[in-house]
Amino acid sequence: MSFATVLRVARAAGACALLAATAYGGVIENIKEDIAADPDNPDLYFELALEYEDVENWRGAADAYLMAIALDPDDADLRFRLAEAYLADEEVMSAIDSYRQALSRDGALSRARYQLGRCYLGLKEYDEAIAAFEQYVEASPYDFNGLWYLGQSLEKAGRKKDALGYYEKILDYSTGAFASAGEIGVFGTSDDLAAYIRKLDKEVYGE
Repeated sequence: MSFATVLRVARAAGACALLAATAYGGVIENIKEDIAADPDNPDLYFELALEYEDVENWRGAADAYLMAIALDPDDADLRFRLAEAYLADEEVMSAIDSYRQALSRDGALSRARYQLGRCYLGLKEYDEAIAAFEQYVEASPYDFNGLWYLGQSLEKAGRKKDALGYYEKILDYSTGAFASAGEIGVFGTSDDLAAYIRKLDKEVYGE
């Protein structure tokens, strides 16, 4: 492909991006006009937040969710979505606070507990991560992701024997291709996990 062709393709892509941004901007302005006419409607702020998310304006999304929450403070899903916006904007502590607020309003909101565990694992606060993932796994006992991250939290906390038990559960539940490999970690198949278990087992039992 010639340089001129590359340049034309790049310009076309840039034009498409500009058109998309302009379109989103128009939608956002329309929603803002609706909000001005109906400022006590939390659904409009929710719509505004979704539009900001589409253009990865996480600060704008968070602000819109905060306005929706001010009008509907008991909505756990709004607080979860606020936490997700904070996390995307790398405001981890604000995300943790919002996940906790979501759970205080709906203790069965398991995805908030899962994300809370991942936040604590990333912060190396392993006891908090373990507590979150234990509760998550209790509600979702066959979720490979939850079992994996609980095992990782236990392993990082020095509880390798306990971690082995959860890794072995994944292996027991898996058949053939290892499910959700990209989300769980580096393991592509159950054979890869089995090799990891054997290595950790040797570290724990020295055999």
